[in-house]
Amino acid sequence: MDKSKLDQIICPALWDHLCVNTMGKNRLCCNAVTQDNDRFIGGFDAHWNELRDGIKEEMLAGGKPAICQSCWKKEDAGISSLRQSMIKTYKDNDRWDEFLDNIHKTKIYPVELDLKLGNYCNLSCRMCSSYSSSGVAGENKKILKETGVDLGINDYEKKFVQDKWYLQDEFVDSIKDMISNGLRHLKFTGGEPFMVPSVLKLINFCIENDYAKNIDLIIITNVTLIDEKWIARFKHFKFVNINCSLDGIGHTFEYIRHPGKWTDVKQKLDNLSIAEDVSLSINITFTFQIYNMLEIRNMVNLSSELNCNINAIILDTPPYLDVRNAPEALKDAALQMVDNIEAEFNEAAPRYKNQSAFINNIKNAIKQEQNSDTTQQFIEVSRLKDKYKNQDIETLEIWKYYE
Repeated sequence: MDKSKLDQIICPALWDHLCVNTMGKNRLCCNAVTQDNDRFIGGFDAHWNELRDGIKEEMLAGGKPAICQSCWKKEDAGISSLRQSMIKTYKDNDRWDEFLDNIHKTKIYPVELDLKLGNYCNLSCRMCSSYSSSGVAGENKKILKETGVDLGINDYEKKFVQDKWYLQDEFVDSIKDMISNGLRHLKFTGGEPFMVPSVLKLINFCIENDYAKNIDLIIITNVTLIDEKWIARFKHFKFVNINCSLDGIGHTFEYIRHPGKWTDVKQKLDNLSIAEDVSLSINITFTFQIYNMLEIRNMVNLSSELNCNINAIILDTPPYLDVRNAPEALKDAALQMVDNIEAEFNEAAPRYKNQSAFINNIKNAIKQEQNSDTTQQFIEVSRLKDKYKNQDIETLEIWKYYE
């Protein structure tokens, strides 16, 4: 086996990583195709051994398993994939050679866990879905009952009902076993993970049993619930990454992430950025959509102020929020903003060191051709949700491009 070429065909996730999705199903990673009936509770052993063994053999033989199609498609299109990102992380942290040396050894438990603990959330974000937010689920249900309008994105979402698998003792005890047997990376997402009692139980378990010092903790959060007590818990972990979902500042933030309050969130971000005696980093994830097309400058400035990385998720669902379908004049204004920022990049200002990839992804998204004409739907859905949130689309800067 030529180890020098393995980074072209294999993915560490198969050997080290486990993702459990919102419905409590096992996944190779957050991008892999979900298998029917592959549930974590009662099904972990079969998933970790039988399912993965066959896929490992296929990869080592140079095949491209269908379950991993998301990454292969991106790589074929010249776009960086999660597989490549994971390999880069292993190499950057001097873990790649050790990983390859142990590639044929059996691992009883994963080294990395990515736990998506249901849809329980305290916000009802404009672009979110029922299976990611209980707030959106409740709002959509109310709108359907009172107006007859179904805002579900697809049949799966329309039928979605969240069970509480993540609160079961069997689930918590299983994760404790993994923590006790060499877990090194523990990631929580939601919904909003700080609302889930199991998160506190598992973090306290790590601290009380002295496992935290060997664990990297990653939490994807809307930031609204982080307080000094949580920051005190973070101090016990080897490293903590708080990945903050932010789609603008000020009024735009509050319009998209209802009923969040920007002043409260900004104060919590400031508290995180100055936290002492903790190995902690902040990342910003910006979901790029029509509502925040003119927030690019604000987000660049915010990441500079916090001295943190920022990345963009390019929204394509629902289509009426896809930036490809924005009015051409709005796209031109956003591109002009990007060009002005890039001109500053060219001056090599140190504060922009983390933002070039972010701007490049934003620029490429804006330049894509229109996918469909969704202008009327954008206006109608925005106004409908306005009534239930006591908001007004006309107060956003982007509205002038729809008048």
